[in-house]
Order: sequence, then structure tokens, then C-alpha cells
Amino acid sequence: MMSATDTATARLRTNRSAQMVLGSFLAGVPALWWGYGTDIDTANVLRAGRSFFDGDYQLSRPPGNFPYEIAAYVLDSVGGAPLLVLASMVAAAVALLLLAGLVRREGHDPIPVLAVVALSPWWWVASTSTGDYLVAVALVLAGAHARLVGRSFIAGVCFGLAIGIRASTVGLVGAWILAEVWRNRSQLPALLRVGGVTVAVGALCFVPAWLSADQSFAFVTTETQVTSLTTLVGRWGVKNLAFWGPFTLLAFTAWFFQWLPSLRSAWAESLLTRFSLIGLVWVELVYLRFPWKPLHLLPALVFVALLVGRSERRFAYAVAGGLALNAVVALTLAAPDVPHRATTGDLDVQLRRGVLITDIQCRLEDSALGEWPPIGSDAAYDRSVGIFDCQTQLWRSGPRVPIDRGDAGAQMLSASEIDGAE
Repeated sequence: MMSATDTATARLRTNRSAQMVLGSFLAGVPALWWGYGTDIDTANVLRAGRSFFDGDYQLSRPPGNFPYEIAAYVLDSVGGAPLLVLASMVAAAVALLLLAGLVRREGHDPIPVLAVVALSPWWWVASTSTGDYLVAVALVLAGAHARLVGRSFIAGVCFGLAIGIRASTVGLVGAWILAEVWRNRSQLPALLRVGGVTVAVGALCFVPAWLSADQSFAFVTTETQVTSLTTLVGRWGVKNLAFWGPFTLLAFTAWFFQWLPSLRSAWAESLLTRFSLIGLVWVELVYLRFPWKPLHLLPALVFVALLVGRSERRFAYAVAGGLALNAVVALTLAAPDVPHRATTGDLDVQLRRGVLITDIQCRLEDSALGEWPPIGSDAAYDRSVGIFDCQTQLWRSGPRVPIDRGDAGAQMLSASEIDGAE
């Protein structure tokens, strides 16, 4: 039974967490008037959602994210870009609240963890843009909560929807299940039930994509062609630098070597530590193979926050400070040999405007073009590609070179190829 002091401390932590989540939410309010955000897939997601209601479903990208495509189209039909962005903001707030709850269950103060996540400019970018990233993260965290309170069916539904919305989330779900069973084999029957529900719900989410591919698995293929491991490592490195910022990476490295001697005990004692380490390795390995948008690293941000934020506060706030600095100033190291089709590059160290400043600039540039073009039009694809072109300044040196969009209709089916090419 908790003492009066423990109860007061828990209530204080809950109140402070809620205040931080509210502050993070309010920081995104201005973006409600800045269009759909800066994701290259915006046009394709809306087109995919409409195609389903037209009776000829065409996924937005392999392997599809049917639940999000449908939800995005419906929200856009009802309230346009502001309602879509508001939905992303709500998903971000829910994810933060769930994250705080998980940390409190292990007896830690969630404030340092929330600070690391909320002060990342990329979290703001995702929470104010059309995109499935935060919805998938929130569903994984909701599934984890459901597991901890013994709601295996609900956990499986959340995990399955997360995979259906973002296929790579299968590794995050696997990380949680493995983290649970590692120290508590008695939970294996319950986790098998969770896995069964997860597979069933996740598979149902991909039925429309399977049908659209003539009942084949052609929908799981990727369009991106990779020339060499060196190219992959280069793209992985420059985009990790863009996501974290140099000072964050230095602070995290210092924390890691200080924390390393306690790794074995932390692994044995903490479910969240096991979950975070397995999940972080998964995210970075997948990103090494598919080094596309920096926003694909958002789950890694959550895992780093869980690792650093539950240890020494000074390291947590140093990491959070590095992320905040990345919002205003960014460092790029290399200029591509061929802009937007790079296979190698030249060393070219530059200081640039940070993630937040650049992202707002990109939104204002897009807003100046007027109303968003009709869904499915070439002009809509051009707008999405143009937004991405603006954002590439954050990870490549050299002058800004607009993407040669050419036949925008062709870009409709190859946005991820452009996305991963530099």
C-alpha cells in the first residue's frame, strides 16, 4: 500500500506529465493553418483513400497502410488539412501520455523521458503533418499498456493495427513480446494469444492491398534499388545526423559508456530496458536497409528516451538539450554526387538552419502556392515532391537543387524511390 508521501509524489508526477503533454500539444497549434505538413506521401495517401471509396483501391506505397489511408481520406473530406493535422497532434499527445504511464509503472519520473521526446523537432514535425508514424507508435504503446493490465485481446488488436498502419512496426511488437517472455516464461501462453490476435488483425489490414495486387504478394515489393552497402551506410549516417544532431549524439555516447557497466543488471530487472534495447537495434537495422525519411527514426527517439530518461537526469537533459538545439541549427557533412539520386558524395561541412526553422520555411513556401490541388492530380504529386525537396536541405550540403519532377503521374507510384535516393 502506498504511503501518503508516495501518493503525493505520484500525483505530482502525473500532473507535471500532463502539463508537459499539453505544452507539446499547444506548440503544434499554429501548424493547423500551414497545410498538410511536409511529408512526401501526403498526395499518395489521400489518393489511396479515395481510390478505395471509388471501388478501385490503389495503395499509397508498398506494402500499404490501409487503415491510415482510409482514416486520412475521411478526415480530409470532413475537415481538410486542419482536421488531419489535429488528428496527428492528438496521436502525439496520446503517445506521450501512454509513454509516461509506462515509465511510472516502473517507479520512475516520466518528466526526463518526456523531455527527450517532446523537445525533438522531428516529433513536432510528425505531430503536425499527415503521416502514420505517431499513430503506429501510439498503438504499440497502447498494446504494451494493455499487456501490463492483463488485457491480451486488446493488446493484440492494438499491435495488429499498428502493423497494419506501418508494417515495420512488426519489429516493435516483437521487441515487446520478446522483452516480456525473456524474464517471465510463465507469460508465454498469454503472449501466444496476443500474437494470434496480432497476426489476425494485421493480416486483415493488408487484405485490400493483396486484392489490389491480383491476390498476390506483389504489394510487398519495394521500388528502391540499392547500388552498394557504402551507399546505404552513407544515407543512413547523414540522415541519422539530421535526426539527432551532433550534440545529441555526443551526449548519448557519453551516457552509453557511463551506463554500460550496469547493462546486465538493467536488462535483467527492467522490462522497458529490454524493450528499448531490442527495439532500438531493430529500428536502426531497418533504417540501414531503407534509409529514407528521417521521420522513420521516431520509434528510436522513444527508445532512446526510455533508456536515457530513466537513468541520470543530467544525461537525459543533455540529450534533450541537444535535440532542442537541432531545432535551430543543423550540421550537414556531405554533398551528393547527383542530387536526389546520390550513390556517393563529397565532404562538405556546413551549418544550416535547424529542423524546426527549415520545416516551417517549407510549409510557408507550400502555403504560398495556394490551395491544395485536387486529390489524384499531377499538381498534388508535384506539391508533395516539392515539400520533400525543401526538406532535403537538412541532410545534404551544397546548393538546393529542385527535383526534376517530370511526369508527376509517374511519381505517384515512385515517391519512396525519390524519398530513399539521397
